[in-house]
Amino acid sequence: MRDILNGLFCRFPMVLLISVALTVVCSAAPTGVALAKDKIVIGCAIALSGENAVPAQSTQVTEYKLWVEQKNAEGGLYVKEFGRKLPIELLMYDDNSNIETCTKMVEKLIVQDKVDLMLPPWGTAFNFAVAPMVSKYGYVMIGPSISSAKFKEISYQAPYFFIILNQPQKQASSLVELLKDVGVKSAAIIYIADLFGLEHSGQVAPLLGQTDINVAMLKSYPLGVKDLSPLIKTIQAKKVDAMVAYSYPDSTFLLTKQMIALGYSPKLLFLGVGVHFPDYRDSFGVKTVEGIMGVGAWNPKVPATGAREFFNAYVKRWGKEPPRWGEAGSYASLQIMDQAIQKTGSLDQKKLKDVIATDTFQTVIGPVKFVDGTNPGYPGDVGQWQKGEYEIVSPKDKRTAKPIYPKPNWTQAKK
Repeated sequence: MRDILNGLFCRFPMVLLISVALTVVCSAAPTGVALAKDKIVIGCAIALSGENAVPAQSTQVTEYKLWVEQKNAEGGLYVKEFGRKLPIELLMYDDNSNIETCTKMVEKLIVQDKVDLMLPPWGTAFNFAVAPMVSKYGYVMIGPSISSAKFKEISYQAPYFFIILNQPQKQASSLVELLKDVGVKSAAIIYIADLFGLEHSGQVAPLLGQTDINVAMLKSYPLGVKDLSPLIKTIQAKKVDAMVAYSYPDSTFLLTKQMIALGYSPKLLFLGVGVHFPDYRDSFGVKTVEGIMGVGAWNPKVPATGAREFFNAYVKRWGKEPPRWGEAGSYASLQIMDQAIQKTGSLDQKKLKDVIATDTFQTVIGPVKFVDGTNPGYPGDVGQWQKGEYEIVSPKDKRTAKPIYPKPNWTQAKK
C-alpha cells in the first residue's frame, strides 16, 4: 500500500495534498458546522445617480448602511451553521435610475458575484421588474418602496419577494375615512402619470364616489413636469375643500412652492412622496408646512421595539433626522432578515423564505407578520406635519395626534 501511495504521490502530488487537507479540515470541523466562510456579502442594485437617486438614498441606502455598520460593530452577523459571527460587506451597484440596468445588475449580483443576501431597488416599477427574477434564482427580497395592488397579479411568479410597505387599498380607505371624519365636502385629485399615481388615485376615487364627498376633478400630469401652476389654478377655481395629489418628491416640492406663490391654500392639502422628508419641512419652514398631510407615516413615538433607538442612531450617524415613512421599513426589513437567520441558523434562501412567510418579527415599525407576502400592519397610512413633527393621523386607532383641520393658510402659517 505504501508503494502504491508513493507512486501516486509522485504522479499527482498536488491532488493528494489537497485531498488530505480537505479531509483534515472536514474531520476537524464541529458536527453541523459548515466549511469556513470569512464574510457575508449583501448585494443591492439601486439608484445612486439619476432621477431616483435622492429618494433611494433617503429611503433605503442610508438605512441599509446604518444597519450594516451596527452589526459589524457588534462583531458581525451570527450564523449558526458557521458557528460564529461573520462581518458583513454591502456590495451596492448603481442602476442609474434605469430599470433595464437594474435587472442586469441584480442578475450579476446573483449569478457572478454569488452574494449571500439581496436587497431591493427603489421604486414600485423597479421592484416589479426584479421580483420574478430573484424568485427564479431563489433569493429572498423584502421591498420597502413598492406600493401596488397589482403586485398580486404577478405574486405567483415571485414567492421569494415580500412587501413591507403599506399598500394603496389600505392607504386609500384610511384617507377616505379621514376626509369624512374631519368634514370634507369636496375634493380634487391629481396624480403623476405612472404606476404609483394611477394605482393610488384609482383606489381613492371610487371610494370617495361611495361617500357624500364630491370629486370635482380627477386629472393626471406627466413625469418630469416643470410647471404645475395651470393645474393649481384650475383646482383653485373649483373651490374644493381638499386637494389630493399623488406626487413624487420633485412634483411634491414643486406643487408646494407654486401653491404658496399663487396663494392657494385649501382646507386640506394631501401630497405624495416627499412630504414625510425632514428636508421638506426644513425647506419651507415649520410654520409653513403646518397641517400638510402626506402619504404614509411613521415616527419614533410608535409603540414598537427599538423605534426611538433607531431614530437616535440615525441622527447620530447621519447628522439629520430620518424621513418618516418607508425608511423605518427599510431598516425593519434587515431586522427581519437577521431574525430569520437566527431562527433557521442558516443562509439557505429556501429556509429563510419559509420562516419569513410564516413567523412574526419584532421591528422598529412594530410586529410584522406577512400575509400572502404583504405586511398588513404598517404604523401609519396618512401623516401630517404638526409643530415640526410628522404625526400619524390615520388610521384612527394608530394616531399619534389628532388631525388639524382646516389647515392654516399660508399667510397664517408665516406669522
